[in-house]
Amino acid sequence: MLIRLSHLLPFILPLSVFFFLISGPHSIGEALAWTIPFWVVLLVDWLGPEVKMPAQQQSLESRFYNGILYGLAFLQLVNVGLMLGYVSQSEWNSPSAIVVGLANLVAIRFLVGTSSGTSGIVVAHELIHRSQWPMQQLGRLLLCSVCYEHFVITHKRGHHLSTAMPQDIAMAHLGESFHDYWKRIYIGHLRYAWGSEQARLGLSKNPFSSLKSIHNQVLHGLLIEFILLVSIIGFFGWIAAFMFLYQAFAAVRILETVNYFQHWGLEDGRYGNSYGWVNNSWLTRYALIGLSHHIGHHQNEKKHFYEIAYSDQGPKMPYGYFVMNLWVKLNNASYQRMAIRELQQYHHSQLS
Repeated sequence: MLIRLSHLLPFILPLSVFFFLISGPHSIGEALAWTIPFWVVLLVDWLGPEVKMPAQQQSLESRFYNGILYGLAFLQLVNVGLMLGYVSQSEWNSPSAIVVGLANLVAIRFLVGTSSGTSGIVVAHELIHRSQWPMQQLGRLLLCSVCYEHFVITHKRGHHLSTAMPQDIAMAHLGESFHDYWKRIYIGHLRYAWGSEQARLGLSKNPFSSLKSIHNQVLHGLLIEFILLVSIIGFFGWIAAFMFLYQAFAAVRILETVNYFQHWGLEDGRYGNSYGWVNNSWLTRYALIGLSHHIGHHQNEKKHFYEIAYSDQGPKMPYGYFVMNLWVKLNNASYQRMAIRELQQYHHSQLS
């Protein structure tokens, strides 16, 4: 029973967003109060217990776990829709209304963007690795809700086939700051995905080189995202469209921060061979549906996250993913000093 309840932790953030959106509009104080669940999650991730998993995970019924995924996917799409309606109905007819409206927009960006990054994209990541076509398409739809559908190609065809090798575009290099990493990969991932699809079709990177380009999956995703954006402008207005793009940007930034610290400094084996960094945070393990068992995920990407065995074969993060995400962005120099120490310690432990 306790294991089952732990697996329901991913619903905390998206449900908080859902109730925020259906109970608004809010005063400035109320909008701030609705961010409390997110700060509690951060605090528990910082000070909470560690979990050390046995070599074999406790098995769960696939229907139970799939139900969690479908529920989270549904909440992601509903929350994005509720956000658009919420923003479109905001009033801007007086100075006080403008102040309250802006406070609500700030809260929406924080709440929806964080939920999209820690729930929507994480669920999409699980679904695109599934073998069933409908689940893969649902994963792609979730990625469209954050304008990042091309992640499917970059992640599965690029990152997974070249993990811990210099040619891995998603690998953060030793000494690379998050600022430099973000500049390199935000557009670089799209270019890589487009080139990969054109190569699969036997075409040049020029999108107009052949009619066969219409079979490019990245083009399909871009068209869906464009149609979605135009529809939002038509039905909900420009401010809603701006908030849609803003929450998408925030969500993708969370995703790429995770990519950054999951593999930082491991691209050439200088500090020992490992697929990634180890994380023992109990909250991270369950709230992010097993994403922190990342080494096992790279060892066998076909396994569902709840089936992946824990591995300690890598340098260890001192905190959970929620805390690491903020640390990397707010004080990257401090993060890099810690990471170098941990890499050297891991290297020495391998030698001994």
